[in-house]
Amino acid sequence: MMRVTQRQSITDPVVADPGADWTVLPWDFAPLDAALVWEAGVTAAREEAARRADDLVKVICDGTLLWHPADWPGAQDTDLEPEKWLERVSGEDTTAVLFYARGLQQYHRRLYEVLLEGLAPRLAGFGLPRGDVESEMFYGHYGATPGGIHREGCSNLHLVLTGGKFMHMWSGNAWIPAGTWLRKDEEPLQGTLEHYLPDLDPEEVLPLGTRLSASPGQCFFWRSGIWHVGESPEPSLSINIASYTGSFDNDITGLALPSGPHGEVPPDWPARYRDFAGLGLDYDDARVLARASALGMKGAPPAAAPSTAAPSRVGVRSAASLLWLPEGRVLHVATHGAVRACAPGVGAWLERLAESDPGDELTVPTTAADCAQWLAEQSLLTVLA
Repeated sequence: MMRVTQRQSITDPVVADPGADWTVLPWDFAPLDAALVWEAGVTAAREEAARRADDLVKVICDGTLLWHPADWPGAQDTDLEPEKWLERVSGEDTTAVLFYARGLQQYHRRLYEVLLEGLAPRLAGFGLPRGDVESEMFYGHYGATPGGIHREGCSNLHLVLTGGKFMHMWSGNAWIPAGTWLRKDEEPLQGTLEHYLPDLDPEEVLPLGTRLSASPGQCFFWRSGIWHVGESPEPSLSINIASYTGSFDNDITGLALPSGPHGEVPPDWPARYRDFAGLGLDYDDARVLARASALGMKGAPPAAAPSTAAPSRVGVRSAASLLWLPEGRVLHVATHGAVRACAPGVGAWLERLAESDPGDELTVPTTAADCAQWLAEQSLLTVLA
């Protein structure tokens, strides 16, 4: 089995041209596959169908919004395969279908874990964004993304998993025809501003923009505030990872992840991140540490772990961020968006853990057993003995 190391990432940590508004990048991260993303999308659809969540899902067929959950993926057992669902909702004359689901990592723990592991090295290069990091799924075939040309206050990695698709990009506003209606909206989960040009036919302005293409193993990247619209002439499945920057004009430069040795956070770093991200005073240092370990993502909680004896040996399961901060008589440890107060004596063991790669095994001293058990519950470790 190939050994995954902490250096592996969903994409290279740095875009080749730091000044580029957009580009196409290769990506290769085996745990992030089409089956996992589709399963997460189906989970989101079922959550909204059961009225446990709102504004997660849109299903559009030839311009008509399908409101009834019976038409959504997951309503029938055959929907576990995207092609079967597409066949179920498509008629002979259907020309365009889109299933869109947002906030995937908040409803699917495994996807959350995979995104954290794959994004940690990338955001170590970019830095943490000012706002949240969110995941979205697109599946179907369509001439243009429903809603038309639009822009958001986030930088984007749009990873193609199956099929092929195009992305059309425009920079600035000078290309927009005079008198074009601009509709303002808010992103439901983030509350950030979005702009749409719903009455503008993309075909009219394609010569004024740039057309990019991507197939499986490639992803589109574009910065905040870039006007864009997708095109999928064949059925395609993709996941978009949006890093919210706070405005249309902010670039992707974020706050560098803590640079202390072995994951230890410098004492002044939580205050700098709190100011950078505009977090409220209710974010104490421990809560800031938890948010940083999740790279700004809100994620699904772990499954309840059965009670076991204190572990004596563990295996490293994930390369997701592990951060800790000594504070008075406790040491706050954070991973996967959760934080735990541990005894200061576990610091030396955490240093050895931070130097390890997924697949490595570690002996757990008695003083670190409680911390190791908690890290296993958070999916960073696997208890071996």
